[in-house]
Amino acid sequence: MISPAITEEKLVIAHRGASGYLPEHTLEAYALAYGMGADYVEPDLVLTKDGVFICLHDIHLESTTNVEEVFPDRAREDGRWYAADFTLSEIKQLKVHERT
Repeated sequence: MISPAITEEKLVIAHRGASGYLPEHTLEAYALAYGMGADYVEPDLVLTKDGVFICLHDIHLESTTNVEEVFPDRAREDGRWYAADFTLSEIKQLKVHERT
């Protein structure tokens, strides 16, 4: 009998791109994951206010963008900024950063 470890091929799936090296869900993180040999990139998708899918791990923007600086008065009552409350044009105004 052949050992399963010998016959199984391993797949590398880069969830959010190379998010350990670059801000997650950026083209740079996806390109680095590909360059590092990832077999697949697994993006997470959420909808914007105008119905456009964007790659974002959570439904909140403040963990990975500067939304608090650009739109300080747009947080909901719970103090969070939700992607669903912003249009794609507004989200394109934000800068990404490493997860906080």
